[in-house]
Amino acid sequence: MRRAGDSRGDEPAPPDASAAGAAEATTGASLLAGSAWATAARVIPQLYTLVISVAAGRILGTELFGRQSFIAFVSLSVVLLLTAGLPVALMRYVGESLGRGDGAAVRGLVAWAWRIEFVAALIGAGCLAGAALLGADPGGAWLLAAAAAAAGILHAVPSALLIGAQRWRAASVVGIVSGLVGAAATIAVLAAGGGITGMFAVEAAVSVVNLGITSRLARGALAGLGANPAPASRAVEIRGEAGRYALLASAGVLVTLVVWRRSEVFFLERFSTDAEIAFYSVAFAAFMALAQFPAAISSVVSPAVATLYGAGADERIRLGYERALRLLLLLALPLTAGALTLGPAALRLAYGDEFSEAGTVFLILAAWFPVFPLVNMSRGVLTGVGRVKVPLVVGAVAAAVDVGLALALTPSRGAIGAAIANVGAQLAAALPLLVYTARVVGSTGWRPWPLWRILVASLLAGAAAWAVVALEDGPVGVA
Repeated sequence: MRRAGDSRGDEPAPPDASAAGAAEATTGASLLAGSAWATAARVIPQLYTLVISVAAGRILGTELFGRQSFIAFVSLSVVLLLTAGLPVALMRYVGESLGRGDGAAVRGLVAWAWRIEFVAALIGAGCLAGAALLGADPGGAWLLAAAAAAAGILHAVPSALLIGAQRWRAASVVGIVSGLVGAAATIAVLAAGGGITGMFAVEAAVSVVNLGITSRLARGALAGLGANPAPASRAVEIRGEAGRYALLASAGVLVTLVVWRRSEVFFLERFSTDAEIAFYSVAFAAFMALAQFPAAISSVVSPAVATLYGAGADERIRLGYERALRLLLLLALPLTAGALTLGPAALRLAYGDEFSEAGTVFLILAAWFPVFPLVNMSRGVLTGVGRVKVPLVVGAVAAAVDVGLALALTPSRGAIGAAIANVGAQLAAALPLLVYTARVVGSTGWRPWPLWRILVASLLAGAAAWAVVALEDGPVGVA
């Protein structure tokens, strides 16, 4: 995997004792522990989101729920665009620097990232506050979304540091605990009649608390890296590498927003109704809840691969990638069968008949689910080894597919057209990314066919569940 100009062979600064064992500590056991924490950090907050979504859908109705979903998506998009590629660059170069044993470089990178994201937070808050001042409704919700976005942008720095250092527990616990408090508070506010504005008031408060606690944990992680000074020239060189990587990754952020997020909401807002936004948002949230289980494994890959890459452990990267693909398929196949058979009935039970169209949208999104975690894994590996250009080109093509399909389908088909556009774009990106990742890591001959037993068992279980739903009009507790 080494390229011409790869700095892994350069003479590093003398390693910090506290950082030098990072590559040795990156083992199967550490990745398993990291995956467990990442699973908790992804799945539990997503469950909170679903609970809030159900409460909001039942209390607000489709139109107001659709408006709330649109404001939330705009706020999240601002955070994504203005943090851009810097968090992933910081995460990656923290991991690689620790793999080299260069703790001083980590401190320099973090200080550099704070300066950039402070400016970005001001810009993000200004954009959303400007929307409120220009008459976006409800104005109070847009102003509170501005505060939440500013905190979210700043939060990217300490979070990326903790993830890059593989401090999974520290990076996970804060969000899990604050999410529980936030979910309870949001439901209470909705029940009390606080509406959309009350929901964003809770979100802003939770975001600020998260920023404060995560920043304190990040300072503790930095303090444990030792005080070995790196040469000034080397510190500048590392920041330059990270900056160039961040610029390339930033170009990919727009691709990520279009292809891998629910960017189709913008087209629904322009060409359809708030109710269609609500249907699509409910289905997409349910799909993402399903995706968190295998995606948690993928989320630990980038910093671990970056650390191994910095240590030159290419063979360990290859073997780990092949094992991860097998594990992800093992999880994804039965999850897909269950989702396709029980998902629509579960959504109808949770949200009520008013949201029944969301079940059809969910089926479209869930149909390609077995491929989704494999692509996420491949993207994580490519990020870890610093390959950006090919994924960017592939993503740009997929983004064009998404925009074209969304323009063609959302005016007439609403949320269903948006789902088709989303799946079409992700499928357009999937095969090229999987093939390219196999070439980069030197994968030799692994094939998914030995998992046919799991496929057959999943199909049989799915058929049995479908029969129960069809015969009983929904099993007890599902429909």
